[in-house]
Amino acid sequence: MFEIDPNSQANLTEIATEHVHLDLAVDFAGTKLEGTAVYQLVALLPTQEVVLDTAHLKLGGARLKLIDGSLVPLEIDTNSIHEIYGTALRVLLPESVAAGDKLTIEVDYETSPDSGAIQFLTPEQTLGKSHPYLFTQCEEIHARSLLPCQDSPSVKISYSANVRVPKPLTALMSAIATGSRDEGNSTVFSFEQQITIPSYLIALVVGNLASAKISDRCAVWSEPENIDACAW
Repeated sequence: MFEIDPNSQANLTEIATEHVHLDLAVDFAGTKLEGTAVYQLVALLPTQEVVLDTAHLKLGGARLKLIDGSLVPLEIDTNSIHEIYGTALRVLLPESVAAGDKLTIEVDYETSPDSGAIQFLTPEQTLGKSHPYLFTQCEEIHARSLLPCQDSPSVKISYSANVRVPKPLTALMSAIATGSRDEGNSTVFSFEQQITIPSYLIALVVGNLASAKISDRCAVWSEPENIDACAW
């Protein structure tokens, strides 16, 4: 690939991502995230494959979502491996799509402790010393180790997410929080980012977090032990 972006193996000239929805669970014991990414795509040229950037991900199944909501299993190929740029995930479509066609695919995956985007902290590494902590940093080309994606600033996407975390932790993202719900010993936080952004601006933090308003529009978040200093 590399036609538009020398740091991406995605087929950027043939397919563009418009929206990604993430449904993820945070596993602190396994130091990983696991779940599904759903991609709304548009074809720029005729093609029969979707190629996404990945790095240090364990990839599961892929499916094409039809208009009636049914799912068609898709074949994947992960044989293209680059020492620096990771593994190209080739999702093979059942038939060629024409320029302008839109399609939705799903990919199951989980991250690994080798992810360059995700940092897990033990309770001892936090101020409160009681709960684990997670934060991400996708810049410049580490988003591909958080989710399969067209990891290039030439592609701007909106995204949404449901993130399942153990109680009593809180999840935040580079998106608007739209609600939360209890699921047993977990809380599922929902987010929506309607402004299109490059993949490196996707961000997630999970921890024992508190907020303090600093204006009618703004608030700061921190561990409770540091919130007063942050809000000063």
